[in-house]
Amino acid sequence: MSEKNRVQNPKDNNSLTSRRLAAFAVKEVMEHRKPLEQVLAAQPDYRALEARDRAFVRLIVATTFRRMGQIDAALKPFVRQRPTKLVYAALQTAAAQVLYLGTPAHAAVGETVAMLKSRGSSKGFANMANAVLRNVVEKGPKLAGAQPPKVNIPGWIRGEWERAYGRQAGRKMSAQLMKDPVLDISVKSDANSWASRLDGQALGDHSVRLGKIGDVTSLEGFEDGEWWAQDIAATLPVQLLADVKGLRVLDMCAAPGGKTMQLVARGAIVTALDKSEGRLERVKENLARTKLTADIICADALEWAPEGDLFDVVLLDAPCSATGTFRRHPDVLYNKSPKDVANLVRLQDKLLVRAAEFVRPGGVLVYCTCSLMPKEGQPRIDRFLQNVPDFRLIPILEVPGLALPPEAFSEGGLRSLPYYLEDKGGMDGFFIAQLKRSE
Repeated sequence: MSEKNRVQNPKDNNSLTSRRLAAFAVKEVMEHRKPLEQVLAAQPDYRALEARDRAFVRLIVATTFRRMGQIDAALKPFVRQRPTKLVYAALQTAAAQVLYLGTPAHAAVGETVAMLKSRGSSKGFANMANAVLRNVVEKGPKLAGAQPPKVNIPGWIRGEWERAYGRQAGRKMSAQLMKDPVLDISVKSDANSWASRLDGQALGDHSVRLGKIGDVTSLEGFEDGEWWAQDIAATLPVQLLADVKGLRVLDMCAAPGGKTMQLVARGAIVTALDKSEGRLERVKENLARTKLTADIICADALEWAPEGDLFDVVLLDAPCSATGTFRRHPDVLYNKSPKDVANLVRLQDKLLVRAAEFVRPGGVLVYCTCSLMPKEGQPRIDRFLQNVPDFRLIPILEVPGLALPPEAFSEGGLRSLPYYLEDKGGMDGFFIAQLKRSE
């Protein structure tokens, strides 16, 4: 259903609720740096909405974060005095609808004003919001259109990216942010067959790319556990291991379980370790649906120790800023700060050293992050190798079946950028390094 057709009835209570939830979600992410998924999951009103209304909320919020710099430019001349954070978020989400979602002006403006009037603390701003948004309807497209895409990336992040990857790369990543993401799935076998059945495109032997993200649970093969959603970049740490059949593998920080399922499907004997019981429930559900089996352990990796032999392979998908996932989760650009990244870097260093202790002599340690922040990549490996001399880097030179540019393989690790595979829809930003322990 098109967005224009979705909001024809201005008295639709679900529509008012959806707009209120969208504004609240934007405010919470910006003010408290909470992930969008966490914000929405905590709202009973969101859970009570029908699927199409929940999708409407997510569409508004995602568009607001994808276009935030341009939206702010369209609002700035008309907001004389900064209102409360919730009211400003309501203005942003309304502007997103008017400027980028094709929402009829009377619906976006009228329902936003009605929503503010229905809330005591925001009632006094309703007339102001009405005036601001009517100006946005008239003059906003020109104001927003005058801004380059890079303004939609927070300045501190954009600066780090441009210094690390160059201005041209920064521009390309900014352009990728504004595009609707595609959906990648990992299949147990026969990617070409599943590509044909789901009207997609095979990416290598175990991934299929579909045109857009929708209700994945309704697609053929989901209920039967033949595949799971997983961006192509997230599959590479396991793909690069090649043959893991019969190997004992520890998947550290395993939730939500995509790499665990990859490993098991390829014949590995997997221990999935994570300290979050809630997130491990998702791993168990995913394994049950796909009819795959792994040993699940809930423990803090910094305190846990294996009872038996050391592992042939340890895969550490370390906690990180997740900035590489902005194509599907644009809120990640706004729910982290430089201090957060610094804290994550310290944790990554600790986890790397701990992970090394679980690797048998001659075994392999894989480190990866779904981050585009330079500090969460190669510098962590450099520091590790300085402090743990019985490991050496295994240079990654290519990904078989995937045409990545030569610059992806600098310094021995693999660094994917969101505009790689641009003609096919891009990919997440990832850093991956493989290390071998001395015999």
